[in-house]
Amino acid sequence: MTRILASLGVVLLLGGLGHAAGVIQLYATSGVPDANRVLLDVWIGEAQLMSGGFYLAAARASRAGSSWRALSVAGAVTIAAFAVPMLPVVVARAPFVFRVPPMVYLAWSLYILLRAVRPA
Repeated sequence: MTRILASLGVVLLLGGLGHAAGVIQLYATSGVPDANRVLLDVWIGEAQLMSGGFYLAAARASRAGSSWRALSVAGAVTIAAFAVPMLPVVVARAPFVFRVPPMVYLAWSLYILLRAVRPA
């Protein structure tokens, strides 16, 4: 479980940083869009960064023999709160390359959530 948590944590952190860099570059070249779009971009980045941080902290706690479950649940719930409302919009409007990450994040997060709440 530690490897899954660490891997997903790194992927989410890198994804959040990549999203932030891409958004900054887009805004610098095309101008800042309306407030709703800016808030959406901030929400996407913060969901990735927060969840990635929770998962890395959970992996570290697991390696140290400490309780990792609460941190894992926090990461999974953060991603679910982002991905579930976004998936219908992403599937309907975004190119395929932007559909896959939220689906993968949600699937792995649900797996982690189930493992975390299951009695030891």
